[in-house]
Amino acid sequence: MRTLAAVLAMAVMLAVPLGLMGTAGAASPGRDLTPVIIGPVVTDRLGGGDLVAVKAGDAVFGVVYGTTTHRNDIVIFAEYKRFLGGADIYDARGDYLATRGIPVYTVLAQSLNRFIEFQQKNATDGFDLMSVDSLFPMPLTQNVPVKARTLVAAWSLSDLTNETSGGVTFVNFTVSATDLNYTRVLDPTGLGDGKLNRVAFTFHLTVDTRDKTARVPWYKVMVDDGNRYDITHVQFEGYKNVTGPAVAMGAKYDHNITGWDFAYPGDKLALETHLLLGNFIPERTADFIHAAFQADHADDGNRTTLGDPATLNETAPTHPRLYARDSVYFDDAFTRIGRFTWVTDVTVDGVNEPNAMSFNIQGGGHLTLSHNGAYFLGFWLRAAFVYPAGQTIVHDPAVSAESLVDLPTGANLTPLTILAAQLAVVAIALGPALYLRAKARRPK
Repeated sequence: MRTLAAVLAMAVMLAVPLGLMGTAGAASPGRDLTPVIIGPVVTDRLGGGDLVAVKAGDAVFGVVYGTTTHRNDIVIFAEYKRFLGGADIYDARGDYLATRGIPVYTVLAQSLNRFIEFQQKNATDGFDLMSVDSLFPMPLTQNVPVKARTLVAAWSLSDLTNETSGGVTFVNFTVSATDLNYTRVLDPTGLGDGKLNRVAFTFHLTVDTRDKTARVPWYKVMVDDGNRYDITHVQFEGYKNVTGPAVAMGAKYDHNITGWDFAYPGDKLALETHLLLGNFIPERTADFIHAAFQADHADDGNRTTLGDPATLNETAPTHPRLYARDSVYFDDAFTRIGRFTWVTDVTVDGVNEPNAMSFNIQGGGHLTLSHNGAYFLGFWLRAAFVYPAGQTIVHDPAVSAESLVDLPTGANLTPLTILAAQLAVVAIALGPALYLRAKARRPK
């Protein structure tokens, strides 16, 4: 769980003082959202290594990868400011005080953690991603782990290019590693040269700025007369349509896996990936966050819950299962936090195989972290892309995110500062495509 621990540390490091505040200054005509290329530079983000990214205003979108001096796996992340909504603030007598936007800084990250080969004995059963960690594996399913290779490695950067066309910035590059020895061998059958010959991920980052209209949750917030930093009640009032500048971030990235030595022709190769969702909150604003957003959960879009902070328990491994749908949604009580989608086609040895890739989900855990009076609460999920055997495996998923930079001045925002808040949301993506859309509660 090296990546998970690193992300928890980053949740503390990335927390930025914010407030329930007016946005007239931030939305001024002089605000510069011109994309800027970053890297490759050394970073301590998300486990550390090197970073290639694009920055536009408050938004940073990029990739962290291990190097010869600081080994790490690969983490795709979006770090940006967004709004939980707006709030009309009243004192204990019910007198109106001010209207504020509720800004947060969000970090979303997809990690690519390791490969695990399984001998498939039951095509309808899942793959126990935790079984390879045991000294004497006893899988929870009939499918047996054969060998594994962590993706914590020294990665090489190549083919870095960038261009801007029509106001859109494109950054392309490849990170690759060669001759990776298997880190756990449970069955030496057909071991070949004992290593994964090459794995490469080719990224195509795209960053665009545009005006966006969003349907934003709105709240009535009551504060104590004696101490207006104390929130006494939060009530959801409905949605309001607001328009403001937005930064749209997207990435396509090609998986190219060459030379995995499969023990048996019918074996499957799982690429494990993690997703983490949590709220980093100072004690004095915990009342608002818990009152407004305590129902964080993941579901399949049909209101079937896949996990939430109350149900997930890392110490009690759940039975893995193959996931039939092609998307997972992260929601709270009022707002869609994230949508994760993937395609099931995969190219094996140059031949496109429709519906040959499956997606495996295996629980996760409840997160609680305290640091200097602030609390990081949430949950995380464990999952994997599962590929058929072949000498060359190619898959082409995508990641995207969108940041509404500012609530408009037309929302009656005044310069009075009433409340202070800190919040960071951190995630490791469950699926290969991420769409952050505050306006949509359910798919149409």
